Amino acid sequence: MKKLTIATLISTALSTMAFAGDDMEKIDSSFANLDKDGNGYISRAEAKDSDIFAHFTRIDKNADTQLSMKEFDAHIDRYPQHFDGDVVSSARAEQESIHEEGTMETYVAVDSEIDEQVSSVKDKKMTHELQATTETEVNEKVIEKEIDVKAEQTVIAESKFEMMDSNNDGALTKAEASRSGVTRDFDDIDSNNDELITRIEYTQYQSMKNDSEE
Repeated sequence: MKKLTIATLISTALSTMAFAGDDMEKIDSSFANLDKDGNGYISRAEAKDSDIFAHFTRIDKNADTQLSMKEFDAHIDRYPQHFDGDVVSSARAEQESIHEEGTMETYVAVDSEIDEQVSSVKDKKMTHELQATTETEVNEKVIEKEIDVKAEQTVIAESKFEMMDSNNDGALTKAEASRSGVTRDFDDIDSNNDELITRIEYTQYQSMKNDSEE
């Protein structure tokens, strides 16, 4: 009989403790309204003048003197009777929205990854297909450019030759060459050593000189 009485007393005490919060004033403010500075936490100072202050210690599971949204929502899930119905509905709707957004982000991430892989395969295929064509086109352009450059260099050389050939006889003497500042290279240009530089000798020498500079 005595044991039964003690058990009854303990059970009554536990029940009293479990429902003690039910007699407290209900929390009718949302997390966002209580988080006045918008830092993602409800401090004791922010909670002091609100109806959540009486529940603060019970909600603050990690005892860091501030309430996170996770702690706030966990308390709603466990003790919805401590909150106004609108607060409960609003919090649960927000939880569902966050869950849906997270799920959608997962789907988007997976879809994006698949798209990237497909795009990568396509890009590699296009690269291989275009590589041969591109190399051929580049080689052709290089050859065309080299031909154009040589043609231009020839025209320039012939133009210089004509300017130096003062008597227009098609050959430069040392006197004519000296007036144009090519005395030093005269012997190198005069490939047949006849003391004259012909148009062909001059243009060939200028072409070889340009090739060596490149």
